[in-house]
Amino acid sequence: MTKHLPRFQDRPVRILVLEKYVETMRSLLAVPHELFAYDQETDQSMADKLHDIDVMISSAVKGKWLGPDATLQLVQGVGAGIEGIELDQLPSGCLVCNVYGHEWAVAEYCFMTMAMLNREVIQQDAALRCGDWSGGVFRHELRGGRLLVLGLGHIGSEVARWGRFYGMTVTGLTRNPAPMRGQSLGLDYIGPLSDLSLHLPQADFAVVAIPHVPETVGFIDQAAFECMKSTAILINVARGPVVDENALYDALYQQSIAGAAIDVWYNYPSHLNAHCPPANTPLHELSNIIMTPHNAGTTHGTMNYRFAFIAENIGRFVRGEPLQNVVYTVES
Repeated sequence: MTKHLPRFQDRPVRILVLEKYVETMRSLLAVPHELFAYDQETDQSMADKLHDIDVMISSAVKGKWLGPDATLQLVQGVGAGIEGIELDQLPSGCLVCNVYGHEWAVAEYCFMTMAMLNREVIQQDAALRCGDWSGGVFRHELRGGRLLVLGLGHIGSEVARWGRFYGMTVTGLTRNPAPMRGQSLGLDYIGPLSDLSLHLPQADFAVVAIPHVPETVGFIDQAAFECMKSTAILINVARGPVVDENALYDALYQQSIAGAAIDVWYNYPSHLNAHCPPANTPLHELSNIIMTPHNAGTTHGTMNYRFAFIAENIGRFVRGEPLQNVVYTVES
């Protein structure tokens, strides 16, 4: 068995973390450490803070924050995505890890918004506040609906399980459509992503949970929306560009689909406190969309799991043990 030597035998590990997470991390870390906090992501501030830091807990790192003598050895993300980390700018030997644990919360978000849109809860609420009771008609329920799940990773798999619980017919399309995966999830059908045009026209609900890679940019485009039912509902919890923005706006504006819930966007603020419209089109003016600020997975349950995972992974790092969820290593 290979013996792993501790990385820090003569001093504590130096960790940079968002200020509001300092006390939580202090309570969970079981190895000698020094915590340093940041609360603004301005370039100069972050460059000053990252001097002599070993570990950064963040899903965003810019190359301009790192000087030529950067000491950063580990970037531990606080979520699954690492697109905010400029990987090619990290110092030699630096490791990048991510963390999951958000699939339950995101699945809950998907079904919460599906039910709200399906029953026109927002419209009924607005009408009844004005004394209008005309919304009190029979409405469809989720049970018996056809659910199409695009992507069967952590999130997609959990959404599929919830769909079975709700008594829905569930189809999953994925890059790896092995029959055993379909059986383990109880899917009615599993197939490749290239089968989209065959299954999208039958879907009452489509949940987009595929990775954002060059091949999936605009995966849901104008042609996809044109083949959907007028009563269909789209939920995007993947990344904004996976759904073509103009096509999404047109479909909702023209009501060629019934509604959408979008938690992932086309524009993001440059730093934590900046004001930033999430889309280039006026999606915010439409009444058949639910818009949320990329927080479907950030529940207390998710974050409790993630902080415990992060603390354990940093412990592994300090002790010289293999890390979990290594997604990138900068070549030495």
